[in-house]
Amino acid sequence: MLCGAAIGLWFARTPQVARALTVGALCAALPDLDGIGYRLGVPYDAMLGHRGLSHSLAFAGALATAGVALLPEAWRGGLSRASLWLLIAITTASHGVLDAATSGGLGVAFFAPFDGTRWFLPWRPIRVSPMSIRGFISARGVAILVSEARWVWAPSALLAVTALLVRRTALSTFLSPAARGREGAPG
Repeated sequence: MLCGAAIGLWFARTPQVARALTVGALCAALPDLDGIGYRLGVPYDAMLGHRGLSHSLAFAGALATAGVALLPEAWRGGLSRASLWLLIAITTASHGVLDAATSGGLGVAFFAPFDGTRWFLPWRPIRVSPMSIRGFISARGVAILVSEARWVWAPSALLAVTALLVRRTALSTFLSPAARGREGAPG
């Protein structure tokens, strides 16, 4: 979710920043709703299993298309349809990319439903998380949280700070006296 919110900052338009952050965070978390399948007996390695269809690029694109069509104008946060589509698609796909950088599981079905092959990234520094809250209450759980902090939270915070600095620099350049002077100077 933090990664999705950080990506949302790159798309946000003032004063609707909170909406872009919320959409980004929710879309980044949404693929893990496939975990409900465990309770319903869906096998892990099935197309609808964990890290299957809901983690695919096709799902990210379909969710973005549905989001553009269904989100009320007030929730678009001043974004164009194309920007909103990109925000939803990128934040949703980011979940699968981060899962593909973990140390466990069966990989991510990036190309589902067309191909069920599970993929990992060549570099997998993130420790795989347990499928339950109870799994975090242990020494292993603490090690997983430290791994997440190092490889997900810190880079997401850096991405967010960079977005804020870029926005601030762009805004100050736009509002600088020199820029305003050029606009109003006689030609």
